[in-house]
Amino acid sequence: MKQNRFTSKIVWVSILAQLIVVGQLTGLFARLGLDAGLINDVGAAVLQLFVLFGVLNDPTNKQGF
Repeated sequence: MKQNRFTSKIVWVSILAQLIVVGQLTGLFARLGLDAGLINDVGAAVLQLFVLFGVLNDPTNKQGF
């Protein structure tokens, strides 16, 4: 069975992580009045995990990661 990358949850989480990074880089959170330092620290750690999962994921293997 062939699996499409765009139906993979891991791919969408990785795309979301990249969009959040772009939001951080453009100052979106600062404009919303949120503490940029805390968001950067926590967000960077979580986003790096999401990106790692996206890079390591093999969407052609349904049984494994």
